[in-house]
Amino acid sequence: MTANRADTASGIPESGIVYVYRFLDDGTAVSLPCEHVQEALSMRDGWTWVHIGLADARARAWIAQHAPVSDMARETLAGVDEHIKLDIIGSEIIGVMPDLHQMFAQAADDIVRLRFVLTERMLITTRRTPVHSLELTRRSIETGRRFPTPIAFLDGIIDQFADAIGRLSETLADQLDVVENRLLKEELGDERLQLGRMRLQLAHMHRQLMQLHLLFQRIEPRIASENKPLARAIRALAQKLDAIDHDVAAQYERARLLLDEVAGKMAAITNRRLFTLSILTACLLPPTLVTGVFGMNTKDLPFQNTDGGTWYAMMIAAAAGATAFWLLRRLRAL
Repeated sequence: MTANRADTASGIPESGIVYVYRFLDDGTAVSLPCEHVQEALSMRDGWTWVHIGLADARARAWIAQHAPVSDMARETLAGVDEHIKLDIIGSEIIGVMPDLHQMFAQAADDIVRLRFVLTERMLITTRRTPVHSLELTRRSIETGRRFPTPIAFLDGIIDQFADAIGRLSETLADQLDVVENRLLKEELGDERLQLGRMRLQLAHMHRQLMQLHLLFQRIEPRIASENKPLARAIRALAQKLDAIDHDVAAQYERARLLLDEVAGKMAAITNRRLFTLSILTACLLPPTLVTGVFGMNTKDLPFQNTDGGTWYAMMIAAAAGATAFWLLRRLRAL
C-alpha cells in the first residue's frame, strides 16, 4: 500500500496512466504497472493497450514527451476538439469517437468523447471523463475475453457502445409506449415535454451514430488494398453502427409522429373550447342588446311605469337568448 501511494504521488509522467495491458499473440491480456509502459510498447510480440485520463497533468506530459506516435496523433490524443473524426496518417489510425459517460456502476445519458491512436502493435486511448463502453470492454478482459489485435479491441468497444445505445433506445421505446397509450385514452398531461426531451435525445444519438458510420464507411476503401483484414473489420463496424442507427432513427420518427399527434389533440381541445366560447357569446349577445336598450335611460322606454316591468324586461332578454340558441341549432351550428 505504501508503494502504491508513493507511485501515485510521483511526478514521473508514467504515473498518470490509468491502465497498461499487454496482449499476447493468442489475445490473452496481462495488466502491467504504469511504470512498465515503455517496456511493454517496445516488445515485438503481441500488442499493448495504454489508457490515459487527460485530467492528470502527468498523463498529458507522457503523451507530449514519451508517446511513440506522430505529432498529429499527440494533438488528437490530448486535444479538446469534440468533432468525431477518423484519419489514416501513415501506419496510424487516429480517431475521436462518441461514448456514454460512465457514472459509477452505470452509464449516463450524456455522450462524451473517446480519443484513440491505433497501429498494428499498439492502441492508445484517452478520455477526459470516464467512458462506459471502454470500461465494459476492460472488464471483459478480466473475465477472460481475448483480443488478438488492436482492431479487435476497438471492435469490442464499438460493440459495447452499440449495445448501450440499443438499451437506451429500448428504454425510450418503452417510454414512447406509455405516452402512446395515454394518448389513445384521450388523456393529456405533460406528454409534450416528455416527447420533446426524448426526441432531442434520439436526435443527438442519431447524429453521433450517423457521423461515426459515415467515417468508417469512408475509410474502409482507403485501406482495402493495403490491409484487407483491417478493412473487413472496419466494414463490420460500419454495419453494426448502421443497424443500431436504423433503430434509433425509427424511434425518433415515432417520437416525432406522437408529438404531432399531441399537437393535434391540443389544437382540437383548443378548438372545442373556442367553439363553446363562441356559442356562449352568440347566445348572450341578444340578451345583452336587450339589457342595453333598457339601460338607455331615455324617455318613453317600455315598462318604465308598469308594475313588474323589470320582470317583463328579463323575460324578453331570456327569450332573445333562447331564440338565438334555437336559431343556432336550426342552422346546425351546434
